[in-house]
Amino acid sequence: MVSTWSSSTAAALGVSHRCCATTPASSSTSSSTPPSTPGKVRVHISSQMENKELTVDAPVGVTLMEVIRDVARMDMEAACDGTCACSTCHVIFDAESYRKLPSTPSEDEMDMLDLAPAVTKTSRLSCQVQMTPELDGISVVIPDETDNQMR
Repeated sequence: MVSTWSSSTAAALGVSHRCCATTPASSSTSSSTPPSTPGKVRVHISSQMENKELTVDAPVGVTLMEVIRDVARMDMEAACDGTCACSTCHVIFDAESYRKLPSTPSEDEMDMLDLAPAVTKTSRLSCQVQMTPELDGISVVIPDETDNQMR
């Protein structure tokens, strides 16, 4: 799948608009260390499906879905490409990280979460979570089950 971004989003993600190459994401085992680069936040991502964990520095202003797919380069279907029309970008926050979120899910997001398997009290659609400085140090899990209602 080829993604198309505005110049500002492409620059924030470290993506070349022409070839969609990304700069390597830094990884670390410590999520309590402050970000090494201004304008970025540290995000710890654990994928049950890939049995993989990464900590990356993510640009402020992009969605968590973009961080998972384009910075961490982890497997995430995101069938609707971030339009809140499916539940395949479902993630589960740890309790402390969930409390850092600046907003609650919209009614549309809640409707889509109703379709996702393995939903918890701290579930969100990653396409609906905008990265802000307050989210520095969050931890999320990508569950191993998704249900693509768009097929």
